[in-house]
Amino acid sequence: MTEQSPEQLSDIEILDILKSMKNDKLNVEANQIIRDGGKAGRQEAHKQALVALHQSFEEKFVEAVTLALHLNSTQAKKIRYKKDRIRILKAQGIDYLAIDGAETAQVLAQIAQAITREDATVTEDLHNVFPFWKQGWPMVQFDNAYKILEDDILIHYQAVLEALLEKY
Repeated sequence: MTEQSPEQLSDIEILDILKSMKNDKLNVEANQIIRDGGKAGRQEAHKQALVALHQSFEEKFVEAVTLALHLNSTQAKKIRYKKDRIRILKAQGIDYLAIDGAETAQVLAQIAQAITREDATVTEDLHNVFPFWKQGWPMVQFDNAYKILEDDILIHYQAVLEALLEKY
């Protein structure tokens, strides 16, 4: 995250930072986890990579929105939650749910939560998100889920940046 708060930056500096964020790689840590996992731990590595991908997206998302909308620290914390995210962005004239991939971000958040809190069991919200996931059963085929979500979350992140740049 940038060392300076949004209040200390000029509009041009914020615009430059937001434009440079379009080059961010969300999957660096996740791909490293997969490489380190080896063939024997392939599914476990992809499971941990999904969590890392979610964390990376959330960090970058919060940074971009905080900069672009000049959010205070309380708002920056709240932007991590779906309802607050929708409300805060709507107050700035951005319809978050209309941004391509908003559902993907929600699914990735639910998957990360299920992995860390539900012992990777498919919850009601994740039932049939992938054809191979059924409620109450353990999540399977993490590698396939990761491949799909990795591409989709990057598209969503880019679309969020575009929406922020348009409003800026």
